[in-house]
Amino acid sequence: MRAAAVRLALACLVVGVTALAGWGSETSVAVVAFDSGTRVVREVAEALTGSGRSILESYPRGSKIFLGFVSLLPERARIGAIEWGMRLSLGRARERAAEVSVDALAGWCVAQYPDDESRYAAIVLGSPNGAVAHLAALLGAPFLTTSFGLVFRHDTIDPDDLNAYRRTSLDAAKGIVEANPAMDFEVICHYDPIHDRSMVKAADFVRIKLRDLPTCYYDFIRDRLLPGGTLVLIDCTYSWPQIQIAERIFLQIGGLGAVEPATYLKRWADGESVELRLESEWGCPEPFAAAVRTYAEETGVDLLEIALDHPSEYSLLAFDAYLACDGVRSERLLIDSFNHQNPRTNIQTGIPALWLPFNTEDGLSLVDRALDGRIPGTIYLAPLPSFSRSPDTASLAAWTDLLSMCGSLEFIGVQPAKYPADPLAPYRFVRDMASLREKLGLDEPLRLPIEALARLLSASRPCRP
Repeated sequence: MRAAAVRLALACLVVGVTALAGWGSETSVAVVAFDSGTRVVREVAEALTGSGRSILESYPRGSKIFLGFVSLLPERARIGAIEWGMRLSLGRARERAAEVSVDALAGWCVAQYPDDESRYAAIVLGSPNGAVAHLAALLGAPFLTTSFGLVFRHDTIDPDDLNAYRRTSLDAAKGIVEANPAMDFEVICHYDPIHDRSMVKAADFVRIKLRDLPTCYYDFIRDRLLPGGTLVLIDCTYSWPQIQIAERIFLQIGGLGAVEPATYLKRWADGESVELRLESEWGCPEPFAAAVRTYAEETGVDLLEIALDHPSEYSLLAFDAYLACDGVRSERLLIDSFNHQNPRTNIQTGIPALWLPFNTEDGLSLVDRALDGRIPGTIYLAPLPSFSRSPDTASLAAWTDLLSMCGSLEFIGVQPAKYPADPLAPYRFVRDMASLREKLGLDEPLRLPIEALARLLSASRPCRP
């Protein structure tokens, strides 16, 4: 009976994993619903419109019961189930990379904001990260991203086999570049055998990085920015070693966390020729930033640049921005992580947010520095259910030890006993966010004037974990 139940759970999981790939309908708009850039765009759109499913957009409706079966399994089996499903259905076939339209991806981004008469006092554009989602929501401003993550299936490989990953991801990247000769962009093949070990076995993750403003971005700014409005450029300069493997195509090994780049390179790329470039997920391409500056200068549009060299600095800025708002509930704090965030809830309840790129050990340091002796009273913690026990993942015990000194601690989404492999955490996260909005909703959402953000920038407190 138990074996039959396991087989049923695994079979049902395929449906959920297919949605995790985020491809949606069979079109050239190949957005990945769980990608950090995609989620920032969608979370800002939900904050502005008041409608959306947050992280559940990565899952098909009705999949909760299926993932519920998986949640009954022991941890090793839960992780194995996820990996099994990824091997079957994550992403698209690599041959379909040539169908990707970069112009259509940019069009998808602007289409997330209502096609009506709405005009905005500010438009945010540049590097995506969760703190930027919070800043845009506070400004009541749409966000136009520089990056789009895509996933392509490959035959199962050893996650430590860099050469196998390089071959398959390069094939996909070349297909994208060759199919879009009129667009100015680069492609980063992102290989992280520590944090994304399960994905590496089954799929290539490639990230398109825009190096110019697409026509639809120009049109959106022209048509939707109010006269006298401000462009806010998120120019994150966080860097990481990369290997150029073809024209406009680069390979990045590893990513942000408590594992240093040198550790990755020594283990997986010893002797490779590397160059320090803007990081795949968080860095803003220099030509894109230059294009924004040129547009602002030529059109006379006000430009506010937020050029910081680490995603955590944006976290601190967004946290201070919440605390600067009238109506903020400073006696509370919500700590969210990666794509488990929902700025709509924060601006509608007045609960300030502190976003973590990941719930790794460097995140503990970030929270400690951000609080700086402050005692919020009530802390909501929404750690990422990563299905990976990477060596730099901070334990829930470490989080509890730190945060219990600052007030009462409530977990959002995850069940501690199932962390970090909790299949139902996204459903509880969305439920818990809705519950906070119902219980603590403000008459008017928090808003931050652009002038107040400019003042905060002049007094910002950089923090490198």
